Amino acid sequence: MVQLRKLFHNGNDQIGIYFGFDQELKNKARSIGARWSQTHKCWYMLNNKENYKLMDSKGVYWNKQQKAFFVLRHINVKIKVEALLGIGEIFPPEYYNLETVVSNPNTFIELNEYKLDKKWMILICPPVPYLIEQVKRWEGSRYSKANKAYLLTATPAMLENLQKIAGELNISIHNKLSAKYLSKYKAMNKKESQLKNLRESLLQQVPLMAQTYTLAMLDYLMAQNYSANTIRNYVKSFNLFLRINEYQNPDTLTEMQIVKHLAGMTEKGLSSSSLNMLVNALLYYFRTVLKRDTFEIRMPRPRKEHHLPIVLTMEECFRIFSFVENPKHKLLLLIGYGAGLRRSEIVSLRWQDILFEEHKIHIKQSKGKKDRIVMLPYSIVVLLMDYRKLYPSDEWVFAGQYKGEALSVRTVQQVMTNAVTKAGLEKKATVHTLRHSFATHLLESGTDIRYIQQLLGHSSIKTTMIYTHITPKAAKKIVSPLDNLMLNNLPPKKIEKR
Repeated sequence: MVQLRKLFHNGNDQIGIYFGFDQELKNKARSIGARWSQTHKCWYMLNNKENYKLMDSKGVYWNKQQKAFFVLRHINVKIKVEALLGIGEIFPPEYYNLETVVSNPNTFIELNEYKLDKKWMILICPPVPYLIEQVKRWEGSRYSKANKAYLLTATPAMLENLQKIAGELNISIHNKLSAKYLSKYKAMNKKESQLKNLRESLLQQVPLMAQTYTLAMLDYLMAQNYSANTIRNYVKSFNLFLRINEYQNPDTLTEMQIVKHLAGMTEKGLSSSSLNMLVNALLYYFRTVLKRDTFEIRMPRPRKEHHLPIVLTMEECFRIFSFVENPKHKLLLLIGYGAGLRRSEIVSLRWQDILFEEHKIHIKQSKGKKDRIVMLPYSIVVLLMDYRKLYPSDEWVFAGQYKGEALSVRTVQQVMTNAVTKAGLEKKATVHTLRHSFATHLLESGTDIRYIQQLLGHSSIKTTMIYTHITPKAAKKIVSPLDNLMLNNLPPKKIEKR
């Protein structure tokens, strides 16, 4: 497999070409003018229009999270990309064929015990892209290079998921696990799974020689029980700084060198919020990890860019809801708007959190590791009860495709995106827009802003005060002094061209 990644090397943006040992590919790389980078352990070329035409190719897009280009599974795109790179067959023949029923009767899935850790079982997958795509999505799933197979949590629920997908694909399962190997007590804690995957993905952003610095920062952040989002933001910013400095030891840099690098990054278009995040990450690394308590970056902080959130009218909200036909999808948008919930809060709802008799919802360990109580709208209580009969589940209110998993936040956002498109709205509305709309509509109806602050879970009233700037009803009552002046003193006059 060949991967293309953007990287900064020798003072310029480069195209990194990553692949395993292959003499033919090495010769091809040399033939197109690529050079070997010992720092990044890859071949690279200058990132310019002549060397790189994939940016304009239909079916190819840049994935920020994976730091790589993704190619649409289509035979025409495959042929085009291989022709542009001039490296020959870089995609396997079946890569664009996501067959949902396997025709070969000899295809099977094999399950084995994992001797190093009994919490896991080894899944040997046949080369069926659709099956592999589904396995990757399961919580806790990870690929073991040593075993050349996937490791899955050894639980009965995971076996049920495998049986379900195997039944859909018409594949048999060769189960070589002992009778009592599977146990529900081996289920991975959601937070444990999230942090494990986060650690692996952040370490992959830097070469092996620089992972010591990133790993030290990760260990301290996790030891201090920072949230996954804070860890991700701090470490990604820190990794960016390492990359700009070509992965040299940060401890050897002086304050002036750091300020110079920050200035250079700002010059290249780094936003003020990203720069602030980077400064905070560096201060944390030098003070906490390196124990340099007196370390300071003496420079004025850039002013934060203030943007007013997009807000929908009640009529627009109603239009969006009316274009969602699936009862499950409609209800998650209704409860998101009706209670002012974040995406993560919607998918984390459990039936025990819905207090039907009190008409309240208990939001647990949300942003900032805080609990809060919000309203359960009277208008959706009956819908919620009917939905529970339609989609029986003992745990998650909005269960995912596979047993024991909640719906993903990406699915929730996709539901909203599809509904906005069908409703024909020009506003770029997201699930979080419903939360903004909830707060604005409460303010318009005369609700005290302190109550709105509590319902939204804001630590500071300043965060909630932004909704006072975007309340349409209040804005309509304000008349420009110019309008009053013209109305009271001057007769209307037609403007003529001279």
